[in-house]
Amino acid sequence: MQIYKSYHSAVKTSYALGIQNQVLPNSFLKSIPRSTSQSWKDIPADKFVGNEFASHIENDLEQLKTIMDARLKKMRLAFFCFCRLYLTILEFTGRKNFEKIILQNKESVIDLVNNLPVEFDRDLICKFLQITPHQFKIWNNNRLYRCLFTAIGYCRKRFPNQISQKEINILKSLMSRKRFQTWSTASVWGYAIKKCHIPMSRASWYRYCLGLGVSEERKPENKPRKKGSVKATRPNQIWHIDVTEFVTADHVKFYIHTVLDNFSRKILAYTISRDKTAKTRLISLKEAILSQFKAELSNQDLDLIADGGPENDNFRGRNLIRNSKSLVNIQLKIAKRDVTYSNSVIEGNFKILKQFLRKRGEVFSHTFHKEIAFFVRDYNEVRPHY
Repeated sequence: MQIYKSYHSAVKTSYALGIQNQVLPNSFLKSIPRSTSQSWKDIPADKFVGNEFASHIENDLEQLKTIMDARLKKMRLAFFCFCRLYLTILEFTGRKNFEKIILQNKESVIDLVNNLPVEFDRDLICKFLQITPHQFKIWNNNRLYRCLFTAIGYCRKRFPNQISQKEINILKSLMSRKRFQTWSTASVWGYAIKKCHIPMSRASWYRYCLGLGVSEERKPENKPRKKGSVKATRPNQIWHIDVTEFVTADHVKFYIHTVLDNFSRKILAYTISRDKTAKTRLISLKEAILSQFKAELSNQDLDLIADGGPENDNFRGRNLIRNSKSLVNIQLKIAKRDVTYSNSVIEGNFKILKQFLRKRGEVFSHTFHKEIAFFVRDYNEVRPHY
């Protein structure tokens, strides 16, 4: 009685795909009858769903067999420990932080990869370090064209898109000007663009300022950032009101009541007083309403965002809102109570104000009103806001 052999479907698939010589041993191939193997070769590869993945699966299985070989037990344990350590580092630091660490230590990474033995696959090492082989090639090539006499440290002929020495002098002059010592770096850049002093993007301006040492890198904030506030689509759609305090060098406390437009970030009105009361609060609010809504136009709506302090939420304020309906329909909304967002827009303005006062040096009570008036005019009319 003749016994027929039944071959595994993987063997038939390998013949149909034409990869039998790569995945099957030569001795086994010779044992298969020629007529049988020829019939398998005639099977169209499209008959098998997922045939495009077959070769990858076979390669993965072959690699797995190699790794699980008993003779590689110690090496396998060491490799698995290394993989666990690598994944733990990525989990602790985070992918973005790991990439940032690699970027900060770029020179050490270049030396590490270049000094590896020839047997090591450099592309694989780059992927392990979370950088692409192309990026590493750029880093390695740029290293050959170092120059100590340029702003970014590279040869001007090799990298012609650098700014000229004349533009560097303009940048240094603007950043060191006493007039701009209370401005942010972005505002100085905006002034340079408006006056056509230098054609440069804001990101490039930041980078050159750091490279030339005329500004310091911003320190990371340890506190979690607050959620963003509301955004208006036109002027006089949303206003913010709040009060802040400042103690002068001669120990006199002042309260600054401000009305701020959400869309333009313009200071619409302000009052300075020695006390924090509802009456003082209403002076600046009334001034802002009369200056911005002079004409009696219908269907003018305004959201007024305020904190829940008694100087903001009181019967005097509600009476003013009711009496102003001929000019504008005001809806008073208390932050974190009537709406989910905070009043952080005007708090950011107060932060800019106090930075301005600190950079001006010692501010005394007899000059405090002039300092605030100068800040408001400079903030509203002179300083660029990108």
